[in-house]
Amino acid sequence: MTAKVGNIRTLRVVLPGDEVLQFNPDKDKDRIFIGPGLRWKENIVRATRPGLLKKTTKNLYYVDTHQKRYIPQKREFVIGIVMKKKGDNYVIDIGASDQATISYLAFENASKKTRKEMKLGDLLYGQLFVANKDMEPELVCIDVYDRAVGMGTLPEGGVMFSVPLHVARQIVNPNNPFLKTMSKMIKYTIVVGFNGRVWIKAERQREMVAIMNCIAMLEVMPSEEAEKKVVKLLENF
Repeated sequence: MTAKVGNIRTLRVVLPGDEVLQFNPDKDKDRIFIGPGLRWKENIVRATRPGLLKKTTKNLYYVDTHQKRYIPQKREFVIGIVMKKKGDNYVIDIGASDQATISYLAFENASKKTRKEMKLGDLLYGQLFVANKDMEPELVCIDVYDRAVGMGTLPEGGVMFSVPLHVARQIVNPNNPFLKTMSKMIKYTIVVGFNGRVWIKAERQREMVAIMNCIAMLEVMPSEEAEKKVVKLLENF
């Protein structure tokens, strides 16, 4: 089983524990990247969840699955909802079985004197710093250089909605042709989390509704077909 859509090739169906490939960084010259659903141990890459094994042209391997509940993966970007404050941390709902936490110091320019203040219901775009079955997920809103690089609380005036996880993975790339087609007709800002949450903001409410309807098409048809229909849908709006 092999099929190619754009720069992504579908290799085969895998189950948890299946060997995907062998990779020894000391011997293999070609560099590979391991994405969600895979784990490298003792020079063997194995699947950690069932789904379609996919590979991009840049040697990124990952398992695409139409799962409904998000399973936190380290280094993935997610959109969360502030649920409450707990000591020096905030409790964040990321749509997983366990809620995540984030320290008030995990923001750009944050200190004990200038701590980040958030209120119940605020939307947060951050990265998973800790994600394993033995510990609760932990978020940060800074990179290794203590820069926000787009992370933090999302501004008011936008709208958040949920999509299936496989749809979120399709549009997480800002250079996605589908998103580019929409941007030619509507000016908008979009933030996509690997946890299936999408935040959009446009000048008019009806434009945000239009974008939501466009993205919903990806749930029932291939991206190439949706890209062709998106122009007609936006023209009607």
